Amino acid sequence: MKKRYLAALVPLALVVPLGPTAASAAPVAPIDRSGTPAFAVSPGELRTAEAQDRLVFSLPAADYTPNAHGDVLVGFSAEAASGSGLNPGIIRVRKTTETADILGAHTINSPGEASDFGLATLCTGVNYEIQIKTNFNTTGGYELVKVLVGDANADFVVDAADLAVIGGLQGRHTGDPGYTPWADTDRDGVIDADDTARANRNLGAATSLRLAVDNPLDQALPDGALQLAGLSATGFNPTSAEVAYTLTGALFDADQGGGSFTVNGNPVPTTVTPGRISAGTNRLVSGKNVISFKGYDTAGRPLYRTDTVWAGNTSVPVRVVDDVNHVLVTDPVTVRVSLSDNLAVFAEATTTTGTLTIPNVPARTILVKATASGNRLGVLGDFSSRPLFMIELHGFKDPSPIKNNDFSQGTAGWNTGGAPVQVSDHVEGIPHFAGLDAAPPVGQHAEAPLMTPASQGGTGQQVAGLNAPVTDKDLTLGTAGQGEQSISRAFQTDPDVVAVKIRFRFITSEVPGGYFGSQYNDYYRVSIRSQQGGDSTVETNSMNGLGLGAFDYGSGATAWRELKLKVDKKGDTIQVDLGVANVADGLLDSQVVVDFVEEIKDQIEPKLTWNSTQGGLDLNYEIKDHDLEQAGTIDVYFASGAGYESRLGTPVFSQAVPAGTTVGAHGPIRIAGNLLAGDPAGTTHLIATSSPNQVGAIPDVTIGYGPNANAAVVSAGMIDVIKDGLRAAGQSSASINSTARNANDQARAMFQNLTSTNNLQANINAQNNIYGAAGRAVITVFANQTAGHDRAWAVANQATIRAAMETEINNQGPTNVSHHAADPAVLSVVDVGASAFNATNGPLFVASVTPRLTRFIDERHQNSCYHLELHV
Repeated sequence: MKKRYLAALVPLALVVPLGPTAASAAPVAPIDRSGTPAFAVSPGELRTAEAQDRLVFSLPAADYTPNAHGDVLVGFSAEAASGSGLNPGIIRVRKTTETADILGAHTINSPGEASDFGLATLCTGVNYEIQIKTNFNTTGGYELVKVLVGDANADFVVDAADLAVIGGLQGRHTGDPGYTPWADTDRDGVIDADDTARANRNLGAATSLRLAVDNPLDQALPDGALQLAGLSATGFNPTSAEVAYTLTGALFDADQGGGSFTVNGNPVPTTVTPGRISAGTNRLVSGKNVISFKGYDTAGRPLYRTDTVWAGNTSVPVRVVDDVNHVLVTDPVTVRVSLSDNLAVFAEATTTTGTLTIPNVPARTILVKATASGNRLGVLGDFSSRPLFMIELHGFKDPSPIKNNDFSQGTAGWNTGGAPVQVSDHVEGIPHFAGLDAAPPVGQHAEAPLMTPASQGGTGQQVAGLNAPVTDKDLTLGTAGQGEQSISRAFQTDPDVVAVKIRFRFITSEVPGGYFGSQYNDYYRVSIRSQQGGDSTVETNSMNGLGLGAFDYGSGATAWRELKLKVDKKGDTIQVDLGVANVADGLLDSQVVVDFVEEIKDQIEPKLTWNSTQGGLDLNYEIKDHDLEQAGTIDVYFASGAGYESRLGTPVFSQAVPAGTTVGAHGPIRIAGNLLAGDPAGTTHLIATSSPNQVGAIPDVTIGYGPNANAAVVSAGMIDVIKDGLRAAGQSSASINSTARNANDQARAMFQNLTSTNNLQANINAQNNIYGAAGRAVITVFANQTAGHDRAWAVANQATIRAAMETEINNQGPTNVSHHAADPAVLSVVDVGASAFNATNGPLFVASVTPRLTRFIDERHQNSCYHLELHV
């Protein structure tokens, strides 16, 4: 006996759309047809009154036994899907080589009826075509159901038992007790002698096909089913908090111990209840905690989850004062305390007294930012154990009349106070600094000479700009002992300036000194504020927060970074604030180096959005201020960040913008999804740029992982296929719901289900109804191993039994036992959740990925997913 998924009518079945009115199958819930003679069901959807589908199929001799006449009498029923308003039209069946219908008895439905039925005499090895249309101007989903004519008792063979059933129901009409449509072979509403004659004509016909019974192992739990309980991944947690996971929609398998639980790599004992697994309290350390879980539910599905939470025991006191009289600010102030290692982890509160305390802060460097009305801003960073964080809330200083955003006049127009500031010739490439000693012994924070300004001839390759005129200057703000040094500049923009940009880099001798990841987590801050526009942009980060990959290790320098703020084009007062700090001690200095502050007048402002209807991207742009004076070009790149200097490779798309283009919004211009494959390594964004100053960025597509998915077993090639498919579909994100089980996991899951109750034979029967021939061979191994024994004996000897089952799984081929069983080193197997896609971009995703895969199965109707397989 073979199994077929609901989506397959017969092997090699395919749908050929007839023009633009036909549509692919929509993922509606299938009707339960257990206990019926239906052996194949093909879903579809007709979205307009003129739509029609053609399904081309054949009857393989291996799947059918003919009747005495050498053919098979098959009944076809087109039925409205669950919730559909479709009234199916007449079914037509013909050979693909002929134009005449071969349909026999046929029942024509009436308005309001939800099905249409017809019979056809078919032969094995011949290609046929079914045509399905709408009726009475209705639309909606349908299911085309296939049965053996005369199979009244639903055992998939027409024999004397069926004739007896039909004979015993003679004269019964629709609605009468005992009436069954399977005995009413022509569906005319009465069981009579004609029905007996048709069954007798089809006597001996049989099929080995069956509708697949959903295997619980292949039903992925939804995203969010497995959740960390009571802990925040984006806030600060007490170290005494309970570490636990909850499971909804399923139960943890207590017989398997619930699963393995580690905190920072250390196994911890657990307590398991059906919906909760707990490692208890006081498991967290002050700082970063990586919590990993792998377990199983009672259906045998593997469960995976890894979370990072930050915990601490420190209460951080904060006082907010004004920058003039240094008195407490008593109007509303929002205070955010962020972790410098990861700025996405923070606690935020509002005070009207100028004081507050933030609890549970880790023993790490933190950045405290205060904001208030009037675009006032204050920032301070230090180790969390600092006795008091006194934040000065700064308004706007009087704008300087000196035009010195390029430092051609030294520090004139900048408010430097006593901060260590130097102006020197610009260095574009990786800088070189004298006086950096080799890394000191572990545990010792070495004292080093003060950092000198950058000079050319450093460790990295120099790029354009090294031979710039002497007027091309950089401003360097350095540290001097422990704590922060800061400077600022206020100035008035010219009319028609649409944005202000600052170009800067962070340099810390902590990196070449060997202290990345330590508490000596020096930080910087750069902000731009607009008084008239009322907006602000701030970048505050630290050595650890940026990550080691952001630095040239030899110099401790980052690449150039940019911060940009839109301003009032009528003229605006702008304030730029810079700060850099030595944290935890005064050794090993750090710097913020500024290349320039620029007033931007570029007119073309591009923007990218994903097009989830037609696929790919939409490019829109706005012409600022007035009609475009000079022609321009918008180039679209893959990028490693959101800035112009993050571009990777050559443009994937270019759009000319002619001079005279009218002021205002233009677009959308579609960028086809097939142009967005082949992303370079390191891609995180796509950007559209009309100049180095005007950049529109959008995050690249992302892939999430559900509770049944193990990200570690998904190959890089599979990730590439899926991401290219998402771009082709214009879909910003999707989730992998489940991944491959290896043979050991498959054996464990099958053993679990075969011992789920004390009645082993009932368990064996139930599992035989789920699996195909290869899976039943594994079940036979279990049956032979446990013959004459009870469940308790089987559980006590499970190591031996499971090993034998695993051997048989490998003998049969893991993917023959289950689509979800495979060696991930050989075959990457994933299910991508179909619910993320809509009716128009789902087919675009499928069309993109299918040619590149080893195997693709549309499982929307069984498991709400697309099943993808790719040889590694």
